[in-house]
Amino acid sequence: MVDLARRGHEVHMFCDSSYHFKIPNVTCINPGFRLSAPEDFDTFDVVRNPLSFLKTFTNAAANDAEKMFNSDITMKIFKRRGEYDLIVIDHLGLSIFYPFAHGTPFAIFSTSALLPCQSASLGNVPNPAFVSSNFMEFKQPYGFFDRLKNIALTVAQCYVHWAIPSQTEKLMNERFPWLPSLKEIERNASLHLLTTSLALDGPLSLLPNQVPIAGLVLKPPQPLPKDILDFMSGNTSVIYIGLGVSFIRNDSIPRDKKDILLSVSKKLPYKVIMNVHGQASGRSGNVLLTGDAPQQDILAHPNVKLFISHCGLAGVYETVYHGVPVIALPAAPEHGAMAGKLVLAGAAIQLSWLTLTEEILRDAVMEIMTNPSYGENMAFVSRVFRDQEETALDRAVFWTEYAARFRGAPHLKSPARHLSWIEFISLDFILLALILCCCAFNVFLKAIRVLKTECLGDKNEKEKVT
Repeated sequence: MVDLARRGHEVHMFCDSSYHFKIPNVTCINPGFRLSAPEDFDTFDVVRNPLSFLKTFTNAAANDAEKMFNSDITMKIFKRRGEYDLIVIDHLGLSIFYPFAHGTPFAIFSTSALLPCQSASLGNVPNPAFVSSNFMEFKQPYGFFDRLKNIALTVAQCYVHWAIPSQTEKLMNERFPWLPSLKEIERNASLHLLTTSLALDGPLSLLPNQVPIAGLVLKPPQPLPKDILDFMSGNTSVIYIGLGVSFIRNDSIPRDKKDILLSVSKKLPYKVIMNVHGQASGRSGNVLLTGDAPQQDILAHPNVKLFISHCGLAGVYETVYHGVPVIALPAAPEHGAMAGKLVLAGAAIQLSWLTLTEEILRDAVMEIMTNPSYGENMAFVSRVFRDQEETALDRAVFWTEYAARFRGAPHLKSPARHLSWIEFISLDFILLALILCCCAFNVFLKAIRVLKTECLGDKNEKEKVT
């Protein structure tokens, strides 16, 4: 957004009253209400009961849609949507914005890795025999049972993808009965910005309008605050615990789990920085507590040897860029998928919040701190990730401008997006071929019967004459 504005583009952005932009060419449009945010949910409800969380998230999306569709401010934007050269929509639960993209060039910004069903909507159907469901990772090449599990998880991912906006679609049909379905609107996206990379996802078959931009938030390291820099200085290795800025907060993490993190940290022969959003700053022996530490700048420090993380996308690519191995404590399915990729690369150990104990955490920490293979493997992943001809930001800006210049760049869209499943896999042709084969086989059998009858008839005639 900022780079587009710096290049002279006029950028309008939906934001609530908590955002205040002082950037030239950026206009914050406050719809007059607050949309749901990660801090509104019990993060660990995802870990304990994923289906319950899905229902909560679906209801929240529907409530946001109702506010959106009844707001005079947003409806004015809806009527003026044709004035924009390109509309960019965050895909996660924000299908409530899809009606604003109808009839207008728009881009989908995926804050997760490749989602099979979303990709299929654009005409690129990932093969579950080797493409991850984004719920769980398996070692390549997939064995029989891994393929079976991945297919089941892919079906589950498709269910989640369309279950979240299901109530939103009902509201949309009531408010805008003339609009096509959300699936049809998504199918006409001009651009799909994906948080994927060769380093972690391996080679993926992507369409020209599917652009990998993993590492979009990366920036050059800045000087650390003096208190943090002084704490990290010296010859002692540093472990950084960072649990994100919104998904896991000080008031949402279970007390017993935070006590485990603190207790183990205090007993380690290393320095530990624990950064939990909303946590009061302080220091206790070898542990520095903070709630707003500059994560990228800390990971860039040469003394940092381990990152304990929930494995959100941004944090994963920050640690990959700086080559720091990970202990993963995922709190959502997509976190688990990212953790799985690091584990398969030999650069991480994955633990579970549900079974976490002091002994399990301490053993994992000592394994990574004393076994150089984790650091070496992460260093290799980092080299692969860094070795690109352009930055993710430059790539995202170029293709966003490209889609805007060509009014949605229809020449980039795959015609496969309009095909039904029957047409896509040529099931009608296969059925026709089977029918023709059956007919030919039937004709062959009848011909054999006729020949057999003729031959037997001639033989009987000769016997009678004799």
